[in-house]
Amino acid sequence: MSNDVYGYLLPDLNKDYAGQLKNYIGTNSLKIQKIEKNKLFNYPAYLIPNKYAFIFDIADGSNSVNATYLIDYNEYDPDTADIGFPANPKERLDILIDTLINMIKITNASKMVVSITECNQIETIKKINFSEMREVIHTDFEEYQGPPDTLYEIIC
Repeated sequence: MSNDVYGYLLPDLNKDYAGQLKNYIGTNSLKIQKIEKNKLFNYPAYLIPNKYAFIFDIADGSNSVNATYLIDYNEYDPDTADIGFPANPKERLDILIDTLINMIKITNASKMVVSITECNQIETIKKINFSEMREVIHTDFEEYQGPPDTLYEIIC
């Protein structure tokens, strides 16, 4: 299975914000990389960004290709698990949410669209406010006990 986190930020980043985001990405323990919009699998046409958006993918770390441990929502044995993250799934999810929040704040984004899925399947689209982002995402993970296969349109 492939757990995936990908999305974009709007509006287009000016040079100051782009530089600050690049610095943040360089110091973040997660692998945040810029991708092309054709990698936004199963996004509806009305949510495909223009060519100027900062489009990204987030993986577990520098050698990872997806967010397997970050969002799988399994509880690991802290004494035997060597996953590079906390054993508690809520704590791992907080790492992702904190990263998304920081990306929004650093860039002064007006909107972030991000999907959190298993195998790129988007079952639900939710339009939420930035202030409720943490609560909504945690609630969805609790309900599904895993990646909620949801695309979040976060209005800042």
